[in-house]
Amino acid sequence: MAQCIYEFMLLRMVCLGAMVWQAGAAVPVSLFDGKTLNGWVAEGPHPAFAAGQGELRVTGRGFPPNWIHTVREYEDFHLRFDYKLEQWAEAAVVLRAPRLGRPAQAGLALYLAHDFHPDTPLYATGAIAGVRPPKQKLPPTFGVWHTAEITLIGGHLKAVIDGITVQDTTLDDDPELRQRLRRGFIGFPDYGHGYSLRNIAIEDNGGRTPLAEPLRAGLQGWALRGNGQWRIKGDSVLAGWGGDGIFYAPGEFADFELTVLVRTRQHVNSGVFLRGSPDPKASRGFEIQIYSPIDSVYPTGSIYNLVRSNITADHEQRWFLLQVRVEQGHCRVRLDGVTVAESDHLPEGTMPRGRVGFQFHSVDGMVEFQDLRIRPL
Repeated sequence: MAQCIYEFMLLRMVCLGAMVWQAGAAVPVSLFDGKTLNGWVAEGPHPAFAAGQGELRVTGRGFPPNWIHTVREYEDFHLRFDYKLEQWAEAAVVLRAPRLGRPAQAGLALYLAHDFHPDTPLYATGAIAGVRPPKQKLPPTFGVWHTAEITLIGGHLKAVIDGITVQDTTLDDDPELRQRLRRGFIGFPDYGHGYSLRNIAIEDNGGRTPLAEPLRAGLQGWALRGNGQWRIKGDSVLAGWGGDGIFYAPGEFADFELTVLVRTRQHVNSGVFLRGSPDPKASRGFEIQIYSPIDSVYPTGSIYNLVRSNITADHEQRWFLLQVRVEQGHCRVRLDGVTVAESDHLPEGTMPRGRVGFQFHSVDGMVEFQDLRIRPL
């Protein structure tokens, strides 16, 4: 009886929009009203998400790349939710993820599974999918509710499921995890299996990552070298077509990490120029190639004239995340969370600092960029 009263009071507090984790702690905010998908965004061509009777449900009828995520982004936070899996189910909670591309690869995916496969520790409940197994293996279950609590502060991740610590990880100590995004959306993917969520609440602890977002103020301060047409279309998408030129964002940067969502149409030849200048007498900078045919000399993700990208798929006409880190003479390029090119020697003549430029270099087609961010290092 005491347990029933406790569960009733807990649900009541969630519905009121707040919940207390422990004495003296801050009051988190509910992310789910138990009735609608208000506050959530479904991505993908065949989303299959529903809400009602206190549960947010992933039906499993949409399959990847469908997922549902928070309206806003988070960096440091304490997240709590309950989940219940169907038999054979595979699921995850994805943290600090981009909206599009492969969120679980570029962000952090904490796996939640029925665990009917005994020999897959990197994809067992509590694992950071594909990278780090859980500290403790949980028994396989389905059809019962579990409680997950996740704390993500800076480079430290702690995850507890049903009172058992399954992750206590310093991200910077892992060569892969240190490359993941430090700010992004929180969401739940559709892996083709049904599962339910309830009592989703978050304590937002803000963030510490300085970011330049050149598109936030429109095209103020941008400068064109060469020709071509560039404009903002729709919801802050920078589109380029009809010419041969480089459009430079405001601000100069030496060491930095750049992230941007990219989409190409009609196999355009495009690129991102780094440490460059719109002045025709100065260096254009060095280029990260955007050119979708995978059998070309320098396909998408290549450090042009230096290192060929190792991509194995054509990214044409779909959004993908381009992530570039430049430190002194070192450059690393990642596409959708996978490193595709890297070099310790930048092209001769590279300036120590400069602007970031976006190229259109085709007769036909269009290139689009959105969610442009630059993090100085």
